[in-house]
Amino acid sequence: MDTTQEKHERAVADGFIDWYNERHGTTYSFHTRGADPPDFIYRDGRQEMLLETTATYYDAPHATMLWQNARGIPDAPETWSSEGPDRKLVAMASAALKKKCAKDYPRKCILVVGLYPDITSAEEFQELLPDIQIPEECSFTAIYLAGAFPSSSGGTKGGYYCWKLV
Repeated sequence: MDTTQEKHERAVADGFIDWYNERHGTTYSFHTRGADPPDFIYRDGRQEMLLETTATYYDAPHATMLWQNARGIPDAPETWSSEGPDRKLVAMASAALKKKCAKDYPRKCILVVGLYPDITSAEEFQELLPDIQIPEECSFTAIYLAGAFPSSSGGTKGGYYCWKLV
């Protein structure tokens, strides 16, 4: 795994931990990189939180654009467009869940799916949450979807949003 990907995974995990601590009055902080799985272990005193992370995008060209730009690749695409992007984001999140839930993870491991909703507001995404398919067989104790959403023309404030699916 390259350093850009490692930093990305850690940023997904740290963003979630900041949100979790604020919501639950806890003080979890990074302890160590996990044995893979999990990706990371965070601690609050003697309490441990095991985190596995993954990311989802609208589609492969969207992911390519973001990753090539993050890695500073010359001539990386600077724009992207798609038809029905909101539905694609839901489909890609469902695919990520299917892939991750097909594997075994340590007891009490939490999955955090990092979303990259460049053009979907949190309000629009929340309406589509019931369409996300969660596999019946899954070893995670909890699954969260999280990401930095843009402001909407309808007045929804942009920022970091997180939803617990399981």
